[in-house]
Amino acid sequence: MKRSNQFLAIALIAMSAVACKNTDFKKTKEGFPYKVFSDEKGEKIMPGYVVRYHMTNKLEDSTMSTTYGNPAQWIAIPKQGDENPMTKLLLEARKGDSILVIQPVDSIMKKDPRAAQDSFLMANKGKQFKAIIKVVEVYKDETAAQAIFEKEATENFYKDPSNSRQRAADEAEINAYLKNANITTRRTPWGAYVQTLSGGNGQKAKMGQFMMLRYTGKDLTGKIFDTNNTPGGQLMPLQVGAGGVIQGFQDGVKSLSKGEKAIIYVPSVIGYGAQGSPPKIQPNQNILFEIEVVDITDKQPAPPAMPQADTTRK
Repeated sequence: MKRSNQFLAIALIAMSAVACKNTDFKKTKEGFPYKVFSDEKGEKIMPGYVVRYHMTNKLEDSTMSTTYGNPAQWIAIPKQGDENPMTKLLLEARKGDSILVIQPVDSIMKKDPRAAQDSFLMANKGKQFKAIIKVVEVYKDETAAQAIFEKEATENFYKDPSNSRQRAADEAEINAYLKNANITTRRTPWGAYVQTLSGGNGQKAKMGQFMMLRYTGKDLTGKIFDTNNTPGGQLMPLQVGAGGVIQGFQDGVKSLSKGEKAIIYVPSVIGYGAQGSPPKIQPNQNILFEIEVVDITDKQPAPPAMPQADTTRK
């Protein structure tokens, strides 16, 4: 990212909307003019909603960057107070609305000493940056929005020919393994295979909740490469939706309910891929995890007393 784009991003992050009439330009806390263009017909954005939007950044009438041509961006509006300037602006808008934020280059340079040293900004003194936010969709139901997000992400991932080819190779090996062992599984949206060993109580984790897990990772020959299922072993906390673990592990685990025991077969394409995780996991190697969901909680667990190896993570 160019330094000038960095300062533009800093300026956007610095915005904090204040209340005034929608018919006039308002000013952010930092003094930048903005305006919501609305026909007052779309769904009003409220706390707890999920919003999809496109953003275009311009210098005068020249486009510097835009999200058009790619899937619309996602942002969750917190249910309670939040100081994120983007969500504050969106709370004044509806589906179909556009928000224009004007940022004079001179004002940016005046407010940020680092910006005053930027050669691009110095060459464009007297001009204006314009950020245009277009609200394209509003979801009341976070679960429904998450399902749409994952479907879109999965489809885009497998549009890559190399991912599609590796997926076919992975599935051939895993399906042969399952058939030979007479194992019945279900598939997750990303393509992990889940074998239920014993059912749970039906309670599944919601976005942001923590799943407390016992796990053992193996290759398809049964060789263990990682486990916390040992005497004194500490449970692994997995926060749903937070990432930080391989896609196949997250996708399989979040389909389980509290108390459930299962085996998750992870194709390499949503595991460690072509790079593997040497020396224990080879490139393009399919793996499995034996999982027990011990608990589901809203409370963030205390950090472990001692660091532990964890090959579920990227």
